Amino acid sequence: MPVKVGGSYVTEAAYNYAASEAKSAKKESGVLSDLKEKFPNLKFTVGTAPFSGNGMDNVSISPKILKQMESNPEKRMEYEALIYDIAHTEVPTTAPGRKVKSHGFIIEDDGGLRSWSISEYEDGNRRSQASAKRSEKKKWWQEILNPQKKKKNSLLEQQRKLIEKQKEKAVEELEAKNLAQKEADERLMQNQLSVKATALKRNPAAVKEAYLQQSNIVSTDNAFGSVDEFTKFLRANFTVAGNGLASISSKYLKDCLMDEEKRQKLFENLKAADEMLKNHEGEVGFQGMRVIIDEEGEMTVESSKSTITINEGKSQRQIAAAATKGDMQAVLAHLEQDLQAVEDGLKQNKCDAAEVEKAKRLIEQAKQKMASLPDRAPTPEEQTAMSISMLI
Repeated sequence: MPVKVGGSYVTEAAYNYAASEAKSAKKESGVLSDLKEKFPNLKFTVGTAPFSGNGMDNVSISPKILKQMESNPEKRMEYEALIYDIAHTEVPTTAPGRKVKSHGFIIEDDGGLRSWSISEYEDGNRRSQASAKRSEKKKWWQEILNPQKKKKNSLLEQQRKLIEKQKEKAVEELEAKNLAQKEADERLMQNQLSVKATALKRNPAAVKEAYLQQSNIVSTDNAFGSVDEFTKFLRANFTVAGNGLASISSKYLKDCLMDEEKRQKLFENLKAADEMLKNHEGEVGFQGMRVIIDEEGEMTVESSKSTITINEGKSQRQIAAAATKGDMQAVLAHLEQDLQAVEDGLKQNKCDAAEVEKAKRLIEQAKQKMASLPDRAPTPEEQTAMSISMLI
């Protein structure tokens, strides 16, 4: 809400700032240098001439106003509050057909506020001036200060878009990683099958016998009278078949009963699938595997992986931004949720014990800091910093 100080309407934040600074104001001779220290983003000059600065953030102050500020604490508070709002006012630098090259504010002899700008158009540069009626709530508050709210909303929107982009990038990287792993597994399996198929063609009987001895499987020539008997044999000798992870075409199973070469190809495929399953079972995040063998005997392997991790960097920023006990309680609530998520993830093989320990360390760190924080409501600045830390 706008607050009137002397003859000026300023924001509540500006009023609070000026009131607190009035207690520690420097002596009369240090007014201008004091302003430069308090508002380093502004370029101060003495005078009331327009178009006298370069770039943005120029502020010219009448020497009469400076004298009033030196001798009158109330005037000093009024104009410091006004300068605070100037420092936090967003000046648009572009518009359709023009670009602002330089801009500034002037506090005039009578305390009035004027703004000036030099803009670049297609047909050349133009200069313009305007008076801001800071003594009228509607004129000053709605026409000049409202852009501050838009600036804050714009910042939050930018942060939201940044977070969305980061999420999309993380998902794309994870999908690319999973795809690369799947392709690598498939290439390995195809290479193994290719080598074994070549050997089988060269000496089918020797390869078959070696395979059966290595796998502790007795010869299957004329050993099966039906698909059911053959299926029971596969379940007893291959993990993926026994655990229900393999889906084999019934037509191909029938062909295998009569065709020794197809039967041996099936054995080779299932053994390769068992090896892949064994390699994956020790990986954090591995959720399962599915083996599909079609009616031509071609095998497709699908594996799934899911992981969960703690965003330690984000949690550290939230702990650092918390300025009150209430803020830290909100942070602790998020950390407790993270701990529960990784504890559940550990049971489901979606993370390891290190992630659980990381969550516990962050909670302990937050509790230690909360013990030293004040039990009060946060200031607007603290609340803004906390909100941004929760988003990023």
